[in-house]
Amino acid sequence: MSSAEPRVDLPFEPPGPGTWEMDAVHFPRPATRYWAEIHPEPFGRGVAEFTRYYGMLLGGMRMSYVNGFAYRSMTPVSNDEVPERFRRAEEVFERKLWRDQLREWDEVAKPAAIKTHRDLQSVDPGALSDPDLAAYLTKCHDHHARMIYQHMRFTGAAMLSVGDLLAHLADWASVPPSEVLGMMRGAAPVSAGASSELDRLVTAFAEDAAAREIHFIDAGFGEMVSFLSGSGGPSAGELAARFEYRTCHTAKDAPEVLGPHLRRHRIRRGCRRGRRG
Repeated sequence: MSSAEPRVDLPFEPPGPGTWEMDAVHFPRPATRYWAEIHPEPFGRGVAEFTRYYGMLLGGMRMSYVNGFAYRSMTPVSNDEVPERFRRAEEVFERKLWRDQLREWDEVAKPAAIKTHRDLQSVDPGALSDPDLAAYLTKCHDHHARMIYQHMRFTGAAMLSVGDLLAHLADWASVPPSEVLGMMRGAAPVSAGASSELDRLVTAFAEDAAAREIHFIDAGFGEMVSFLSGSGGPSAGELAARFEYRTCHTAKDAPEVLGPHLRRHRIRRGCRRGRRG
């Protein structure tokens, strides 16, 4: 800011009653106005649902944005809810209910979300009239809100069993959490980007002579992806499918994300330097 520009002092008022803390982990910088508007309601609804489902004494979590900076506040359950939450928590561990949520995610929620992603991505916004564009953007907005809610709703399934393991190992063997988490590295391939599309791409890659050659030369990932996209070989079609699958075409815009996947998966399948044929 130059000395000629006026200084603007922004007031930082508490978002509401209670204790609020800045969430600098998820939001190290101020969020956009769009995010600040869309995020709090579905986030809070999703958190409240997963804490209730798993019998937690956390009633929920509120998010609010002050001049773009993210703040959060925890809310406890009411006293009359506590006995039911304890009963539910016992049921959760007896029946391992996080497995039910995993099945729901794999069989229902994830396929439905991907279908909607693709339906929305198939539309060319530039070809729409103003009214149709407004309707389309509303659909995108509403779907985004549903995905925020869905993300938080399934958070407990990913955290609860891992947290239970951390707590028990610390109690039984004084193992630090970092070692426990390190032990689980690679246990969930999907967290590293695994998908049926990537599996097909790796298979095509292994059957593509040009792909095998460029895999072993000192080419950057950007050069590798660019070459394969225009090669017309078996890898080209699967690369296109991979670009379509990944939201925002991450693989095309940032090939350094896709390249290591290809090399890791080929090594895992035995496609090493000495086995080009």
